[in-house]
Amino acid sequence: MKKLFLISAAILIILLCGCSSQQEIVERDIFALDTFINIKLYGGSEEQANLAQESISELEALFSVTDEKSEISRINSHAGESVAVSDDVYNVIEKAQAVSNRTDGSLDISVYPVVKLWGFTTDERHVPIESDLQSALKNVAYSRISLDETSKTVTLESDMQLDLGAAAKGYIAEKVAEKLKSNGVESAVLSFGGNIQTIGLKGGQEWKIGIKYPNIGDNFGVLSTGEASVVTSATDQRFFEENGIKYHHIIDPKTGYPTDNGTSSVTVVCKDGATADSLSTALFVMGVDRAKELYLNSSDFDFIILTEDGRVFVTEGISDNFTLTDEHSDLSVEVVG
Repeated sequence: MKKLFLISAAILIILLCGCSSQQEIVERDIFALDTFINIKLYGGSEEQANLAQESISELEALFSVTDEKSEISRINSHAGESVAVSDDVYNVIEKAQAVSNRTDGSLDISVYPVVKLWGFTTDERHVPIESDLQSALKNVAYSRISLDETSKTVTLESDMQLDLGAAAKGYIAEKVAEKLKSNGVESAVLSFGGNIQTIGLKGGQEWKIGIKYPNIGDNFGVLSTGEASVVTSATDQRFFEENGIKYHHIIDPKTGYPTDNGTSSVTVVCKDGATADSLSTALFVMGVDRAKELYLNSSDFDFIILTEDGRVFVTEGISDNFTLTDEHSDLSVEVVG
C-alpha cells in the first residue's frame, strides 16, 4: 500500500479548533503575494513573527510579476537575453519546469501573456478578443525556457514572459518555515491563501484542517497533518462573471481559456512547497483521470480532488486521515491507489 508520509498528511483553508494548547499563540496577519497571509506561532515570539514577515517581503520582492524591480520582471523585460538570477528564483523556475515536463505542459509558467489578456493580474478582468488570445498563445511554451545551472541564468525567447504565481507561494511558505525553525520555532501554521505550511505539531497532536467547498464556503472534509506543505487550487479563488458566465483564473495553457473539465478543487500534499503548488495547478488542468494516472506512477505527492458533481477522490497515502464533514457526508469518496 502506498503511504507517502510517515506523518499524516493534510489539506486546507480554515484551521479547525482542536485540542487546546497551553502554549502562547503569536498571530500575525499580512497582505502580500496578492493574498491574505496568516501566521500562527505556538510558543513563539513577536520577534519570530517579525522575522517571518520580513522574509515574506524579501521573497515577494524577487517574484512579483507586477513589480518592475523584481527578478521576474527583469527576466520578462530582457526576453531574448540570458539573465542572472538568485538561487531562490532559479530554484522555483527549475521546480516548476520539472512539473511541466512530468504533466505534459499542464503547468506552464510562460502563460503570463495569456493571463494578462484575461486581466487576472489587474482589476480589469474580461474575456479577451479571440485573435489576441491566439496571438498570445504562440508565446506560451515552457520547453523554450532555457536554464543554465552553472551560471544560474534564465533565457526566454523574444516575446515570452514568465509568471511564477503557480509555484512561488508554496516555495516562499516553505522557506519562511525553514527560517522560523532555524530560529527556534517548533510549532506553527502558515496560511498563504490556498497554501498551508505547517511546522511540527499543535500541542503534541496533529493539525486539524478543513477543506473548503468552493463557491459554498463551508468545509466538505477534514484531514489531520503533521509537518507538510499543502496547496489547493479552486475555482472560487479568483474569478469574474461576464454575460452571465463565470470565468476562473486557472488557465489551460493549451487553449488559453479557464479549465473546464468538471474539476472544482485540487489539493496536493507534498514535502516540497513549490512542487505542491505547481502540481495543484497542473492536476486541476489535467482532470481526474490524468491526475490518477500521474499519481499511480509517482511517489512524491498525494491529492484530494473534488468534482463539480460532488465526487471526491483521495489518494491512499492520506485516505486514512480524511473524513467528510456531517454537512457533506453524502458525497461519494473514491480512494485512488
